[in-house]
Amino acid sequence: MKFELRHLSFINMSLFGKKEKSTSGLIGVDVGAGGIKAVEFITEGKRLRLSTYGYSSFKDPGKHTEVLLDDPKKAGEVLRRILNESGMKSTRANAALPSHSVFHAIITIPQPRSAKEDLKPLIENQVRKLLPRPLDEMILDSTVIDKEMLPKAHATEKDAKQKEGEKGKEGEKEVDKPAEFAQDRKHMRVLVSGAPKDLVQKYVEMFKAAKLDLASLETEAFALIRSLVGNDKSRIMIVDIGYERTNITIVHEGFPFLHRSIKTGGSSVTSMISKQMGISLEDAEQTKLDLAISPPPGGLPPVLKEAMMPILHEIKYSLELYAQQEFHQNQTVEKIILTGGSAGLPQIDPFITEALNISVYLGDPWARIAAPEGLRSVLNEIGPRFSVAAGLAMKEIK
Repeated sequence: MKFELRHLSFINMSLFGKKEKSTSGLIGVDVGAGGIKAVEFITEGKRLRLSTYGYSSFKDPGKHTEVLLDDPKKAGEVLRRILNESGMKSTRANAALPSHSVFHAIITIPQPRSAKEDLKPLIENQVRKLLPRPLDEMILDSTVIDKEMLPKAHATEKDAKQKEGEKGKEGEKEVDKPAEFAQDRKHMRVLVSGAPKDLVQKYVEMFKAAKLDLASLETEAFALIRSLVGNDKSRIMIVDIGYERTNITIVHEGFPFLHRSIKTGGSSVTSMISKQMGISLEDAEQTKLDLAISPPPGGLPPVLKEAMMPILHEIKYSLELYAQQEFHQNQTVEKIILTGGSAGLPQIDPFITEALNISVYLGDPWARIAAPEGLRSVLNEIGPRFSVAAGLAMKEIK
């Protein structure tokens, strides 16, 4: 497995005129099919600032057959080199599980009658029949969407005891009401994500080899929402065009309500350029990068238009699926955010805007991050491929 490491060693804490003594920052690590991206954020007052970043990529696009995580120890060594060569000092990191390997579903469960009621059995009973693997082989994470329907916890122990006494006379039958009466209760929505335990274990081994404390694992969707959507409560589609796959997520009020993944991405664009122009994959990859830096006049080049059609069809299909869902009253997506390594190709956003009559924007993961103004052009260039890593590094920093 041949890699090259890329980073800008001069993007470090000394740029801000002082030496950082602590390592209280957080590192976001995105392990993708095309390599590893890592970014470190440090708190500065009430804002986050960019400390440094680094990434690896394959030297021979299209020729690698190994999956990076198949050898967690080797992947950890690559990550360790990125950390060392880019000058990262933090010891804690967050990572994202690949979207196509993670189970996503929105289920409904009866509204709990008290704060003490355990939701876990209700959730597991609902998702057991939906999971791609047996429940004991999966790790589940759930988030209540309709939080306003959750009963408030007892304010004091005295209140709790008083309610227990009242329950003995009148409330006992209600609390102990059999499950068959569940239909009499209101239902609330719960977002459930699940990952295979063996996949999670590979991440644990990888970060152990990299000598990093793996603080949390989450889905790519939540990392992208954090870096690209923020507090925007509108209905937004995020289209993440990665190296091998394109992930499509529709977000409303900070929750991913629809997710789809197709095996078409930047490598497909490279292959099509290679075929159309009769050049090697390496030259085609360079041509793709050159197009992103110096776009030709006259709109989307025909070769890129042809390469984008499968992604455009999937976007249309996802919009149709979302429109058919009942729980959001058939509302439509208001805008589309593009991200991922191939999102910066020239004229893609106006091409999709014209095809769908929806406003399309290129996402900026650095929008709420402090960084030297002189590096803005460089950060804009690499931004789309760092959206997941940036969202991970934004998590849990106070």
